[in-house]
Amino acid sequence: MLRLSLLPDEYLSIGDGRVIVQVVRVAGGRADLRIAADRSIPVVRGTVLERAGAPRPDCLTPPPKRKPRQQRDLFYAWNDDRERAVRAMQRVIGQLEQKGDCAEADQLRTQLKRLVPDVWEDEVPAPHGKQTPAAP
Repeated sequence: MLRLSLLPDEYLSIGDGRVIVQVVRVAGGRADLRIAADRSIPVVRGTVLERAGAPRPDCLTPPPKRKPRQQRDLFYAWNDDRERAVRAMQRVIGQLEQKGDCAEADQLRTQLKRLVPDVWEDEVPAPHGKQTPAAP
């Protein structure tokens, strides 16, 4: 396999000029390319081919190992402080509705639904086999 290093705005020609590949820019470990080829020549990303079941060509170096991503907690630990905060927020929403600020009350209610999940930790498996108390 031929390996080339190209700078931005440099290009290479493949097959008597039927395919031209130009490096547009390189930033953050990525290269933006422009490819000029006849429409009869398919140009497909390798990830698309592999997703469709095609094997990775043997001539390529293996992809780098990715670092495992930190996962967010799969459970929502409920406690008395959170319970009091939710009740206080619900009182404020009720006060806003009594004053006629229904639009603001709806916005707060929407945000509160985002903060307090509909699925509680007794329905979601606790990480590493830990038991968590059920939410009210």
